[in-house]
Amino acid sequence: MVIFYRPLKLDRNFGSEFLFVELYEKLGIQVHITPEKKEYYKFIPRIQQAVTENLDTRVLLAMGGSQSQKDQKPSANHLLIMDEVDGMAGNEDRGGIQELIQLIKSSRIPIICICNDRSHPKIRSLVGYCFDLRMPRPRIEQIRGLIMSICFKEGIKIKPEAIDDMIRGTDFDIRQIINNLSVVAAKEKNVSSEGAKKDASASKKDVRMGPWDVIHKVFSAEEHKKMSIHDKSNMFFQDYSLGPLFVQDAYLQVVPHAAKGDEKKTLELISKSSDSLCDGDLVDRIIRSTNAWSLLPVQAIYSSVIPGDLMEGHFVGQIGFPQWLGKNSTTNKNDRLLQHLQMHMRLRISGSKRAVNLDYIQYIRDAVTRPLIKEGTDGVEKSVEAMTSYDLIREDLGDILSLTTWPGRKDPMSQVEAKVKSAFTRTFNKEGHLTPYADMKMSKVKSKPRSKKTEGDSTSKGKGKVTQGGNKPARGRGRGK
Repeated sequence: MVIFYRPLKLDRNFGSEFLFVELYEKLGIQVHITPEKKEYYKFIPRIQQAVTENLDTRVLLAMGGSQSQKDQKPSANHLLIMDEVDGMAGNEDRGGIQELIQLIKSSRIPIICICNDRSHPKIRSLVGYCFDLRMPRPRIEQIRGLIMSICFKEGIKIKPEAIDDMIRGTDFDIRQIINNLSVVAAKEKNVSSEGAKKDASASKKDVRMGPWDVIHKVFSAEEHKKMSIHDKSNMFFQDYSLGPLFVQDAYLQVVPHAAKGDEKKTLELISKSSDSLCDGDLVDRIIRSTNAWSLLPVQAIYSSVIPGDLMEGHFVGQIGFPQWLGKNSTTNKNDRLLQHLQMHMRLRISGSKRAVNLDYIQYIRDAVTRPLIKEGTDGVEKSVEAMTSYDLIREDLGDILSLTTWPGRKDPMSQVEAKVKSAFTRTFNKEGHLTPYADMKMSKVKSKPRSKKTEGDSTSKGKGKVTQGGNKPARGRGRGK
């Protein structure tokens, strides 16, 4: 089974037919057809039903169709092409990907799945059951050769440089290039470079690029040859919130061509790029604190254009997602935990949240864990007393350990035996220490099924009446025997 990915503007069906047309009989199905809403929750294998009906139709045509259809014997080797499988992942076709996976598991014929969006989360689950075949975007030299052969057959005279301008202007869209060429050739067969450039600029498309495509263009020496400072600045505006983070995370993975292998020169370029990124961060703070959005072009120069020009070269490592986002999420989480602990200890201490982090929680951790490590079950009372003296609850110990355990250091509770931990928890819960705050634990409560008997209905044998809120008889109010 094969999942076939190729960027938009390229014919993926042609590629699949080219690979298998000599070996198999093609059976193509558009799988993103919207079913009726009433069919959403019916357990009907729609894809298998469509495949079966298509195969049965071909057999019937071969048996009772016209003479030409009878002459075409049904092939034993069928090939199923599932086009637009990424269209099955939305609300219009719930469960379509899982149904396709089940079909792949039980199928006896090859299946080709074609998609446009390879990065979709639902497609990732499908990739585990298929061979991942990716077709890269053709290079400009390949497209130029195709267009020049078309021009030769049509009698159109055009220079290769003009074709390159048309290719870049349409963002490598072969269909639009051929369409533009037909429009230009309708006026004259001898296309000048100026006319081709004018047509290319008029038909230039605004393309929305992903962050990984943007970061490649920011540092690519090959891309910079045909980019002006305005084009470089536009890379920043593809996503001015996420783009600077990608630049800051990726500029150290670039080998600058200007250094020519000199380590000292490389360090100088890295230092200048780092200074420019710091200036861009200062501008970003001014923009967001004072709503001075007119300074975005200034930030584009500092955060994208200057680092890209200084570190112009090629990548030597994989471009990852900005690590700052994960670090910032961890910082916010730790800040919430500190605020929670400081609120619980507020009546026992006078320190701020910063003081709790620097002066309290490490010593509280040692006061709780050391008796458990050294004395075992005999030290449980001391540990419980250390917790209750600061009005802490059992869950706060986990937060303290999370805040005070650094990478490379062992968790102190890992040295405590399991039976000692259980004894500590039982003793802490048994103490029942009253806290000056409400310990609200939100939990889902299952609703009780309604009683069939209503209020006022009498029970059998005169044992009493059903009270409101339950089906037990009211004691002492029923009639005796």
